[in-house]
Amino acid sequence: MIKRNPEFIWNAWHVAALSHEIDADILFTRRLLDVPVLIYRKQSTGEAVALHDRCPHRFAYLSKGVRKGDQIECIYHGLRFGTEGQCTHSPYQETPPTNATVQPFPLVEKHKMLWIWMGDAELADPTTIPDHSHMDRDDLRPLLWHYHFNGNWQLGNDNLMELTHLFFLHTSTIGGWKDEPGKVPGEQYTVRKDDSGRVISRTFVPNVAEHGTFDNGVPRGTPFDQWNDTIWHAPANMRFTMGAVPTGQPTESCAQPYMEQSHCITPETATTSHYFSGFTRTFELDRDAAGDQQFIDFFSGIFAREDGPIMEDIETQMDGHDLLAQNPVVLPRDKGAIMVRRIVAQRLAAESALQAEAAE
Repeated sequence: MIKRNPEFIWNAWHVAALSHEIDADILFTRRLLDVPVLIYRKQSTGEAVALHDRCPHRFAYLSKGVRKGDQIECIYHGLRFGTEGQCTHSPYQETPPTNATVQPFPLVEKHKMLWIWMGDAELADPTTIPDHSHMDRDDLRPLLWHYHFNGNWQLGNDNLMELTHLFFLHTSTIGGWKDEPGKVPGEQYTVRKDDSGRVISRTFVPNVAEHGTFDNGVPRGTPFDQWNDTIWHAPANMRFTMGAVPTGQPTESCAQPYMEQSHCITPETATTSHYFSGFTRTFELDRDAAGDQQFIDFFSGIFAREDGPIMEDIETQMDGHDLLAQNPVVLPRDKGAIMVRRIVAQRLAAESALQAEAAE
């Protein structure tokens, strides 16, 4: 039985890996929610499966073992396990020991990502996987990458749910389009929680004269209204939609957002996290593979040089304590991030209560 760290939401879908990370022939391992997980593809079908990366005999990592078709043979004493975690072969017994099992985890491949459910398997409903369907639009050239940072997973929520830091932290890359970094005349920020528990925010900025880093579809030299819509889905999945229209036109006249981004944070441990990110676009669709890699290097580099180090600093400053418990100063644009923090706290408390009840 895996011991569940109460700092994580277990009964939820987390991104375990990107589809392109799991090659047909490899045994891929990644620590998720402080549990070593083995992911590999069946040779028979290409379907990806996930198992606890630990042999139940002497706790060796199965990922260091050998593939035998769709089965994994432990490198230490030769026990073999099938894709459902059952022991199928023991070298020194006619019948494999019935208690030699490895925990399997529900795993679903969707939106070019592999989604894992590490809580109660009977609650794993694939229809509740967050919507990142823009990544299925091959005509919009979806790009995805993985980054690791030294910080608690909730810092990823904080960072991505409050975007005014763009105009201070990212002025040399994606946040330098405002003459002044503060609120401009007519700028609107709204945030709400919907009936499904998602947090939805919009930042609307009217009459922008200076075009940003990317082509937003409005001709250069034409003032425009622009917006960023954010949908957060627990535990830490965010989808950004960015659109623009010539100033004064209704936002509904925007036929296609010029960019949509996916941001998904999965805990590695209590103080380290996996960050899966990607985007689709309507601009520069004629880039070749090398040009697309430049996009990946640009965005991942922003995180590596700017967001990542800030979150590592914050993790050090927090010294293992909860952010809200330390009474941080709250600014107006923190509303979405604070709302998310409170929802997460409620989810964590509810799961802890259920675990305590089950243990009685």
